[in-house]
Amino acid sequence: MELTLQHLTKSFGPKTVLRDLSLTAQTGMCVGVLGRNGAGKSTLFNLLTNVLLPSSGQILLDGQPLGETFPVAVKRRMGALVNQAYLVEQLTPEEYLRFVARIYDLPDAQTRIESLLAHLLEDYDAVRHKRLSSFSTGMKQKVAIASCLLHRPELLILDEPFNGLDVFSAESVLALLNSYRPQALTFVSSHNLAHIEKVATHLLVIDESEVKYWGAMQDFLNGQQAFLGDALLQLIHPAANTNQDLTWLTTQR
Repeated sequence: MELTLQHLTKSFGPKTVLRDLSLTAQTGMCVGVLGRNGAGKSTLFNLLTNVLLPSSGQILLDGQPLGETFPVAVKRRMGALVNQAYLVEQLTPEEYLRFVARIYDLPDAQTRIESLLAHLLEDYDAVRHKRLSSFSTGMKQKVAIASCLLHRPELLILDEPFNGLDVFSAESVLALLNSYRPQALTFVSSHNLAHIEKVATHLLVIDESEVKYWGAMQDFLNGQQAFLGDALLQLIHPAANTNQDLTWLTTQR
């Protein structure tokens, strides 16, 4: 699979939230999407999943423009966790994934379902028959991630997939994404840069609606054993608000 974004721009009225984004990425790449809050990351993910339409520019898949409404055949090639997970909470995790399997016409998905849930849910045997409404935020997140992978998508889009996960669960998800990476083109965002360092092969850095960097992770770090956070700060240089008097906060009573 090859995904090309050509001069992708999105505006809401007079405000441009994503400006002139162009890139080409292929299967086997994991693109870590980084930027401050409000930089345009979620807007990009919503464009990639056809939730929003671009104001200008276009998205091409394997050289073919996707148009205003993505074909169903294209959507079947995608797995996406965007904004937040919406689960049918009256169902058990197995029932929910069987429901997802029917959507993707997977008649013999039980083995996939059990293996994914057993990998992601530490107490799988104890919770497999419980309703999702009784699950914690992190457990629901893991079921949502499983639903994105069940049909083995060629394009995987994960917006903050590590939200709500403890350190052990995050490591399980990272291991799963790394093992799956050769099978798909993955876009993933996270405010935890350590997660991005462990999974991304390429970086897309967006700041103030514009692309500040697009390329290989190692090129971004200049081939050195630098910390991703330090390199990111050097690129973006967020302006500190030094005009506020906060001595009241640190002065002893």
